[in-house]
Amino acid sequence: MSETTQWIYKGKELLKPIVETQLIGVSRAILGLPMDHFFDRFKTLIQASQNSNFKQLFLESYYRNGIFRGIFAGFSSQISIQLFKQYYRWPMMIFIPKFYMEVLPTKIKESAPALHKGLAGITIALFESLVTCPFERVKCQLMTQQQSKSVLKYMWEHDGGIKGFTRDLFTGMEVMILKQVVSWTNYLYWDHRVRYYFKERPSQKLTVQEIVLCSIFTAIPNIIIVQPFDMIKTQFQMENNHQIKHLSIWNAFKKVYLEKGITGFYAGWQMRFCQFMFQALLTTPVMDYLERQHGIPLEVL
Repeated sequence: MSETTQWIYKGKELLKPIVETQLIGVSRAILGLPMDHFFDRFKTLIQASQNSNFKQLFLESYYRNGIFRGIFAGFSSQISIQLFKQYYRWPMMIFIPKFYMEVLPTKIKESAPALHKGLAGITIALFESLVTCPFERVKCQLMTQQQSKSVLKYMWEHDGGIKGFTRDLFTGMEVMILKQVVSWTNYLYWDHRVRYYFKERPSQKLTVQEIVLCSIFTAIPNIIIVQPFDMIKTQFQMENNHQIKHLSIWNAFKKVYLEKGITGFYAGWQMRFCQFMFQALLTTPVMDYLERQHGIPLEVL
């Protein structure tokens, strides 16, 4: 076999798992997007309005703007975000932990067996925050605006040109980075710990019951830990953000606490729990399959 042929063969071997994870990720996004968006839409609306009456918000959205522009406001932006996210997320979720597992010293891996997942979470969070912040800003504006209008045109006119427009697109970047780091490290850690708790051996497949339990036990700490950061992110990126967008993250937390108390940080938690459970029921079996096929070598788990 010639050297060129060997390189081609190695290239195919490297690309095959990447392409497979990307295709599975996009398929998972398409399958879950309508319900995922529904929960995300009303979670964001509850956080922005501090009105926890789902029925009232649902009817107001429907009567004001109809099904698509009311109930599914921001859906077009959500499609772009989710397809893009799922395209790069799955290769990163599988191969970055594998990379850290290979480069970390043995003593560190033995003393902190889930450290590779934490480092992977931080890496993914930083990348994702920088890349998707403008999309998240537009999505949040679409979801919380009272009247149907062209968001980009409105932001351009309101911000007075390219400089203000660009700055507005990255509104909430700092808190988004913080939220993503907390979210990704929390998710990858608990997903890893809970999934392998149910396994007698790493190559074992999860049963349907175990997948449901994994989803529940991963969702609970996610809601408790991540929801306050998600709430503050919404406050920065929603339509009527004039009172908070110039505050520091610490002062934004103080403002919400003084006005609403601890419960203010958990506005929309019911929608978030439903959304996370729905996501986890789709993600957990896919994650388990891809990790067994292409992820961390089973003998090191």
